[in-house]
Amino acid sequence: MDLPTLDFSLFKHGSDAESRKLAKTLVQSFRDHGFVKLINHGLPEDAVKAYMAAAVEFFVLPTESKMKISNARGPNPQRGFSWVGAEQTSKLRKENLIGQTSWDELTDAREHFDAGPPGDTEFPNKWPSEDELPGFQKLIESCYLQFQNICLDLMSAMEVGLDLPNGTLVERCKPASSEMRLNHYPPTNLRELAEGKVKRTWPHTDFGIITLLFQDSIGGLELEQRSQPGTFAPVLPGNPNGPTEMVVNISDTFQRWTNDVIKAGVHQVTVPPTMKGLTEGLCQERYSGIFFFKAHRDTSAGPLPHFVTEKRPAVYDEITALQYQQRMTKVLY
Repeated sequence: MDLPTLDFSLFKHGSDAESRKLAKTLVQSFRDHGFVKLINHGLPEDAVKAYMAAAVEFFVLPTESKMKISNARGPNPQRGFSWVGAEQTSKLRKENLIGQTSWDELTDAREHFDAGPPGDTEFPNKWPSEDELPGFQKLIESCYLQFQNICLDLMSAMEVGLDLPNGTLVERCKPASSEMRLNHYPPTNLRELAEGKVKRTWPHTDFGIITLLFQDSIGGLELEQRSQPGTFAPVLPGNPNGPTEMVVNISDTFQRWTNDVIKAGVHQVTVPPTMKGLTEGLCQERYSGIFFFKAHRDTSAGPLPHFVTEKRPAVYDEITALQYQQRMTKVLY
């Protein structure tokens, strides 16, 4: 699918007219698709490459080493290593059970590493030892700060695009409570994927405000088309010789804030387009880097007053951002 590709530098460095046009176009893309691609977003190309390389370096560690920092399954924010099948994203949408017999049969062929804000004391991060993976923690923490700042800029743009007072969104995201994730999709039997009980990631929406995504050249990310619910189209990797692309999708908290004015983007990871229809052999391994941008934990995840009227009453309950995350994370397990 050809998503709009926007030059985000126009928001910060363009004329007033260019900046406002970019903000309005950004909002419209999220309304139409739930997704957008950004170039010139402010993240250096070498930082993206280092982040993706860190994923490879982490997942080639011995299983024993990764299990030392395994995530404690439960409702709290995820930290450390989650093995293949630990999460069940199928449980996040009732539509995933159509034609199936049991949630327990629907598994994810994916492992991942998660980290929260540097120095988080409420939900401490778990790191591989410096001896096993030198520089890993420093790199991830550096990327975290860069991603967080880019997301704050995106919130400023969304304020303009939605005609919200300055700071309406930005101030709800301080101090940082976002989370980073490195994904590894190991080689998987194509026949198993074709049988329909295993997916790399099942159709779902993310829990936060927006999600930044960087993917390798393999492909497999697909988004649900707004005009045809239940129909998914591939989000193809960008030109490796062109500007570094960043895929951004709207997530649940933003949908709740806007009282369904802008809905979260449903997406999945499946067989790459070049392997569709094949049932023999293995699906290539795939890596991706994710940043789940989230509101401060004590911030309300209920609808903002700007989006609640007599004709459009609030459709979501008042709950904090952390409580909403815990509610949804509990479903995964």
